[in-house]
Amino acid sequence: MQIKVLILIILSIFIAKQANAQQFKAVANLDTFQIEIGDQVYFKLIAVQHADSFVVFPKFKKQIIDGIDIISISQIDTIQSANKELTFTQNILITSFEDSLFNIPPLPFISGTDTVYSNSISFDVQMVSLDSAAISKIDTNQVLKIFDIKSPIDTPWTFTEFLKNYYLYIIGFVITAILVFLVYYFVKRYKENKPIFKISKPKEPAHLIALRELNQLKENKLWQSGKEKAYYSELTHIIRKYLENRFHISALDRTSHELLELLKHSNTIETEQMNELSQVLKMADLAKFAKFKPLANENDLNLKNAFSIVENTMLVVKDDDSKEDNLQAENNINEIVNSEKERK
Repeated sequence: MQIKVLILIILSIFIAKQANAQQFKAVANLDTFQIEIGDQVYFKLIAVQHADSFVVFPKFKKQIIDGIDIISISQIDTIQSANKELTFTQNILITSFEDSLFNIPPLPFISGTDTVYSNSISFDVQMVSLDSAAISKIDTNQVLKIFDIKSPIDTPWTFTEFLKNYYLYIIGFVITAILVFLVYYFVKRYKENKPIFKISKPKEPAHLIALRELNQLKENKLWQSGKEKAYYSELTHIIRKYLENRFHISALDRTSHELLELLKHSNTIETEQMNELSQVLKMADLAKFAKFKPLANENDLNLKNAFSIVENTMLVVKDDDSKEDNLQAENNINEIVNSEKERK
């Protein structure tokens, strides 16, 4: 009875090994079995094994066998089928530069304690075939030789290629140049005892400019010399420029009517100053375009109206930070006004 049990155990182990051997198999294959010298072809290794095992593929260095060179070897790709079998695949890109018929022998694949071999493959490498026109130019008495590949042509760099390869150096050079310039500028300003940054003077208020120009116009005595047209041209230009700078409106390029309508509808200035401005502009239009010669008292009145417009519409800043500047500006205005009163 014990002998029968032992025989059954031995038979079970043998049958299991046979089944496992049947499941574990390896195949070698080529995309094409014939190439010309220097052509490339994929040499595929495929192994099939049950799901709970792993396969060790043959190891290569630079050649499959003597004369067949390896260009690249892919990673082993694994696919599981419906019956829980694993298919392992590896692609090896090969080439040959020998005119010969090669025989790739069976290659070993290992899974656990089992080893199986792939099939052997014949691989034919032939010389490059020539057409009849090329053959006719060849001296058939000579043996054809294979020459080395020619070296690359030395072509000049383009500007785009130069930037692509050296843009980091260019950026670094520009940054360094800027830093050197800044250091030089700061040191120079420091040695000259000057501020690092130039401080621009604040813009002069519009009313100071206008009052100064009106006083200068009075000193020029244009209308007293018979230059009424020049007098009124200068007078209206001063008033228009003042209104443009004071109220930030386009006054220089408008007609008298357009300017008066704009100020009227925007309630920019008081009615009294509107009347004074209207009188100045209308008299100026008559003097400039109708060759009208105003009387002396009219010329003097229009100048007084211009002073009145500026003095009654000027901007007074009350910011504490600029109290000193405002005080100086007020002193300047007072001096101009006092000098005007004295002349009266």
